[in-house]
Amino acid sequence: MPKIEELSIQVLCHATEDLKKVFKAVENVLGPESLNKISISTEKLEGHYGDPVTLVRAFLLDQEASEKVFSRILLSLPPTDREELWSERSQKGKHGGKLYIRLDKQAAFLGYIKSSDKDPVKIVVQVRGNIDALRKRIEAKLTNLGEDIMGDQ
Repeated sequence: MPKIEELSIQVLCHATEDLKKVFKAVENVLGPESLNKISISTEKLEGHYGDPVTLVRAFLLDQEASEKVFSRILLSLPPTDREELWSERSQKGKHGGKLYIRLDKQAAFLGYIKSSDKDPVKIVVQVRGNIDALRKRIEAKLTNLGEDIMGDQ
């Protein structure tokens, strides 16, 4: 059965940004239930014009938590963005592969999940097993979850 082995996040904090707000954006993407299961590191870099830039990396190695975060992100994205993720932003290998997600950093800080390629929160989902089988399993779960949510209204 295919599974998510790791979910990693990478985001840049530019000199004009508040590092605490960038951390908040990462926390909002991961959700409160995953915060005690992550490993975060920072690295000081130099930007194109010599300005300071901080690279923030977060790793979520817990498979169950990684799948929950990934499912929550997918549920928040419109169907067209989900389709693009599965078809164009995936790299399939012999024993699994990777899925690449790029989210709007400002929206993430405000607590929303929205796709964006401009100065994004970059997420890499490492998959062990067949990505297409993972897609079927997760999409079926999301369909059931969406029906449950709509039924509660």
